[in-house]
Amino acid sequence: MSNVISRIGLLLSMFVLAPALARAEPPKLPVPAIDQSAVAQRGYFYVGGTYVGEPGKEIMQGQIYVEVLAPKDVRRPYPLVLIHGAAQTATNWMGTPDGRKGWAEYFVEQGYIVYMIDQPMRGRSAWHPADGATRMFSAQQEQFQFTSVATDGTWPGREKHTQWPGEGPNKGKKGDPIFDAFYATQVETVTAPEVTQQRNQEAGAALLDKIGPAIVLTHSQSGPLAG
Repeated sequence: MSNVISRIGLLLSMFVLAPALARAEPPKLPVPAIDQSAVAQRGYFYVGGTYVGEPGKEIMQGQIYVEVLAPKDVRRPYPLVLIHGAAQTATNWMGTPDGRKGWAEYFVEQGYIVYMIDQPMRGRSAWHPADGATRMFSAQQEQFQFTSVATDGTWPGREKHTQWPGEGPNKGKKGDPIFDAFYATQVETVTAPEVTQQRNQEAGAALLDKIGPAIVLTHSQSGPLAG
């Protein structure tokens, strides 16, 4: 009898452990995904913004979307605030068009708490018609400026611009899967730089008031915002 009970107990243990063992395998996704085992907490919030408009019809203007990643092991005294460039959103820091790990996860692995924003009037930070006209870079403009400089550019030294991922004669150009994945991330940008800078200053100050001292890391169009 004791042998029968032991065998039944063993079978039950196998049934209980089987789902746990199955879950140990990472999911096989049909889309790019990266390991985030260094991340302990992830969240988002909005900060800044004021109500504008006639009484009874007010809307909020100037608020920004902020995403935060916190590592399991915080080893740095100050968090990073990452601000993207023109036509971009916070996704600019979250991965590469060919599916590699982005800067956000890299910095988390180095022990930083990381905050990423969508600039005002961009992406998940709402734009309203009263905010002014916007512009969208064409695929050809993106090729010329960023991805196919070696063949499409016109300045000396352009042949050294070889780091854009991909292979073949269409590398960095419309129709190449990696270029298309990059161009799909591009969004409308408010045309007036003075409006963009003022809203960023106000929302950025509100963010720093909320989180305290931080290191601000900017990219391209947002360079002047850290001054």
